[in-house]
Formats: sequence, structure tokens, C-alpha cells
Amino acid sequence: MKFIKYFFLLLVALIVIFLIYVATFSSSYDVSRNKIIKAPISHVFNTVNDLKTWEKWGPWHEEDTTIVVTYGDKTVGVGASDSWTSKDGPGKMKTVAVVPNKSINQKISFGDYEPGDIYWTFEEVSEGTKVTWGMKADNNPFIFKFFAALSGGWNNMLGPMEEKGLNNLEKVILETLPTAPKFSTSQVTTKELTEKNFIGYPHKTKINHQEMTKLFMQDMPKAGTYAIKSGLSEDDFIPAAVYTKYDETNNETEFFIGLLLHKSITPDKGMETINLPAGNSVMISKFGNYGDGDYEAHMKINTYLKENNLKQNWPIWELYVNDPTTVKPEEIQTDIYYPVE
Repeated sequence: MKFIKYFFLLLVALIVIFLIYVATFSSSYDVSRNKIIKAPISHVFNTVNDLKTWEKWGPWHEEDTTIVVTYGDKTVGVGASDSWTSKDGPGKMKTVAVVPNKSINQKISFGDYEPGDIYWTFEEVSEGTKVTWGMKADNNPFIFKFFAALSGGWNNMLGPMEEKGLNNLEKVILETLPTAPKFSTSQVTTKELTEKNFIGYPHKTKINHQEMTKLFMQDMPKAGTYAIKSGLSEDDFIPAAVYTKYDETNNETEFFIGLLLHKSITPDKGMETINLPAGNSVMISKFGNYGDGDYEAHMKINTYLKENNLKQNWPIWELYVNDPTTVKPEEIQTDIYYPVE
């Protein structure tokens, strides 16, 4: 009996000592892992930047089959979000900052606990892309410290999960590598523009490329038909779109689908007239199917603006220079203009 008594006393003492150890255990952590993936940096970045891909490579989905994910209105870029429920409780994540092909920062929280930080960096190296996945947080609750202590520290608890996730990510990326580039772009150039006249159908909507494409397919043929009925020749106008707002943070855009005119006509019912002011601008030509490479072309202009300390003005516009039915897909030309100060 004494042996059992002393055994339990020893067990209680060990538990108390361990709990004291946990209480003094660091409540902060910053753990990261990296991996070189033999793929273009844009493909690696775009995969991580889309939260809907995480179910394919996230290591926790293999360990907990009860996870059910719900996505926010936006799943790519700044403002992208998701939430989940599982046997271990609820959680949520949101992308708060993005530098294309360089970094992604996110906030993650579990239940009512304070959110921690997730960070990604992407670096182009000779073998492909070096991707780093890190997690950090301060003032973690006792229960988190308890499991960290049982695992032998934060690094031992989180590091293997990150390693497994990066290995899964590599597999997904290699399986989805594009076979060949679908677009090309010119160099960004500066242009002095004269005042131009545009007429178009207005739209105010969420940033949803599928829905926006439907609007273009609806309004662009209507605008061209109206121009011909109004007596214009094909040389008198260029199909175009004018953007007066593109707010990724709030997922809102306002734009017009219509025609840049070389010869004036009265706008169709439902159309509005916009004068594109004279002044300095930067432009880029993109060659390829509509939708392919648009993001990369705009990012190339944004990089040019930053490198040359230029301030963008509004509106920005796109000209659809040639008829996509008469040229090869790789020759379809879109000219993108940003007015600048």
C-alpha cells in the first residue's frame, strides 16, 4: 500500500512540475520551413495565393477528416478568407497582404483565441522557386503551450507539419504545371496621349472574373453592332473597357464596356460618355486569349510605376486592338493604359 501511495504522490509531483514547466514555457513562437520546388515562381505563388488549393495540400486534412471548409466571397489575394469546423473546434484565416511573386501574409485564429500570423516568401533560384512557410504568434494560451511542451517545443510541434505541407504543395504544383506559356507581354512604355472619347455600358459589381466575362460577352457585341448601325466603319472605333475603380481590398469594381471612338456618335440607350483626358500614361501590350496574362500585365505596370516613382491616376483602360476571330490566339492584342502624374 505504501508503494502505491508513494507512486501516486510521485506522479502528482511530476504532474505539478510539468504544469509549472508549461506555465513558464515561452508563449511566443516563430517557426518556418523552406523547400525548393522545380516550378516557375508565378505558378508556386498563384497556387498558395488561392485558398481553394489548400484542401489539396494542407497536412491537417489528412489528419482530421472531420474538417469542413467554408470560403468567403473572395479566395485569391488580399481579402481572401475561409473558415472551418472540425472535431477540434472552429478556425478561420484571412489574407491581409500580398506582394505578387514575393510574399503573402495571413491571419489565422482558432476559436476565440487571438490570431497568429502566417507568412510566405517566394524567391526565384536556379533550381526553380524557394518557398518559405512560416508561422508566428505571441501570448499563446496555456493549452497551446501544453501541447508544445509535450512535443518538445514549438519547433518540434509545428516544423514537421510545415515540412509535410510543403511536400504536399510540391506534389500539387508539379501536377498542375502549365505545358506552355499562354501569353506574352511587351515592355512597359510611356506615352503622351491626346484627349479621347469613349462610350460604354456601366457596371458596378464584385470582382468575379467569371461574372465579369459574362458581362463582356453580353455588352461588347451589342456595342459593336450599335456602332455599325450608327454608320461607323471598323476604322472609326476600337472595342475597349474603362475602369474607374478596382478595389481588391473591398472586392469591388466599376467599369464600362464599349468603344473608343475616332468619330463621334450619339451613345446607345444605357451607354455613358467618358472623356479620357490628355496627358502622360504608361502602357503595355499583352498578346494571348482574353483572360490569359491580364493579371501579369497589370502587375508588370505596377512594378514599373514603383520603380520609376510614378503615381497612377484614374481611369485606366484596355483596348482590344484586333479581331480575335481573324488572328491566332497568341496574336490577340490587348493594350493597357494607366494615366500617370
